Amino acid sequence: MNGQMIVHGMQAVALGLSVGLILLIIRKHAPGSRLRTWVLLAGIAGAAYLVMKMFGVPGESIFSKIALAATIMLASNILLQIVNLLFWEHLLKKQIDVHIPRLIIDIINFIILAIVAVAILSGIFGVKLTAFLVTSTVLSAVIGLSLQDILGNLFAGLALQMERPYKLGEWISVGEEEGVVVQMNWRTLTIRTRIGDHVSIPNAMVSKDIVTNYSRPSRNHMCRIKVGMAYDHQPGMVKRVITSTLSGMDGILETPSPGVFLEEFSDYSVNYDVRFWISEYHRKPEIENTVRTRIWYSLRRIGLTIPFPVRDVTIREVSAEHDDRIKESIRQEVISELRSVELFRPLSFDQIAELSQSSSKLLYSKGEILVQQGDSGDSLFIITDGVVDVSVSDSIGNRTHLADLHSGDYFGEMSLLTGEPRSASVIALAETEVIVVEKSGMAELLEQEASIAEPLSAMLDERLRDLSGRVTEQTAKEGKTERIDRKDHLLGRIRDFFGIR
Repeated sequence: MNGQMIVHGMQAVALGLSVGLILLIIRKHAPGSRLRTWVLLAGIAGAAYLVMKMFGVPGESIFSKIALAATIMLASNILLQIVNLLFWEHLLKKQIDVHIPRLIIDIINFIILAIVAVAILSGIFGVKLTAFLVTSTVLSAVIGLSLQDILGNLFAGLALQMERPYKLGEWISVGEEEGVVVQMNWRTLTIRTRIGDHVSIPNAMVSKDIVTNYSRPSRNHMCRIKVGMAYDHQPGMVKRVITSTLSGMDGILETPSPGVFLEEFSDYSVNYDVRFWISEYHRKPEIENTVRTRIWYSLRRIGLTIPFPVRDVTIREVSAEHDDRIKESIRQEVISELRSVELFRPLSFDQIAELSQSSSKLLYSKGEILVQQGDSGDSLFIITDGVVDVSVSDSIGNRTHLADLHSGDYFGEMSLLTGEPRSASVIALAETEVIVVEKSGMAELLEQEASIAEPLSAMLDERLRDLSGRVTEQTAKEGKTERIDRKDHLLGRIRDFFGIR
């Protein structure tokens, strides 16, 4: 009896040392883990079993069996937790970068513990498992029939998480639903749609439906929009205008480059397929809206039309006088705007009216570039409605804002009169309407009366001094001779540009 007590006492000491060593390792390598609690419980159960053995409690006693069974179950759970840390978390996840869903790990652990529990019932408590297995089979059939939908979602979720056709944060579509993945669990997939709603889709439905992942194999996604043009317009011109419109637009990738394809000849239009690439799929509706808007403005400015569908309609004739009145109203508006420009102050009313014949009114959408710094140009812009941003960029692309111009302001006078390249970039900050004065109209005036070149050069000199800060003290001290030299220089450039001798 004393010898058995010594043996059991040594076993208890070994158990205590083992528990202490395991707790020390857990504290160092897995702080905050629940494994510490399981180790303490296993140590208590094992100690209770050894204490009962030391004091002669027979092994067939129900208390000894319970203590032994608890020790084995807790030790098995501890072993599985250690395997989880070493194999699933450290080796696969951190070293090999293989992510196994937590649900799969929990199911494996449950099956192993269930096997251990059955073995304990049979080996320690002597339970006959024949009746138990029959009963469990019937019970499993009943549970399986009643929970078949849930089990179907469970196994579908396991398959989806193992295949990983999508992950959190990716844009996907399942059937008619489209959104970003915000949650994946054992029963459902949850996506957040564009309107901000959360849609939960059972995994069984996801596994049976077509899933499109817009974030793979890369974030780049091709967008396609349809544009119908009149049969009178040459396809080459249409393609050039649309391609030029897409160039440099915010949100559109330069590579792969946008493309325009003639798709079909329909009943009343020639249909084009406009293709471009984006990398921000969540902005797709916004970018497509901007593309359609820009195309409309670009086509309208050069007189290309998008035809109306052919239908039977009741025609109401509009008199020619009505059209003439509209044209004359627009002409008078252009004349009024031209007369308000200080640069044209030396021109008579008749000369202003003649200049208006070659001027045009154009519309630009928000974000469109009216002129680009460094580009050649020979026209002047008068803002009749809207607002534009004027900025310059240095050699490395750093952009500096100069001013915002509003209704009544104008720009491009140097390009109109001297052909000088654009000195700044001008971008519409809102829908903007402008009157464009072309070189051709100014050339006709100078051809008829070359003497107006001198007062125009004087007004241009005054304009330049005003833009450079004429009211400052430094400019105020500018010598009279230097002013005359600059005016003469401008006059010479105007004469050269228009070929006046």
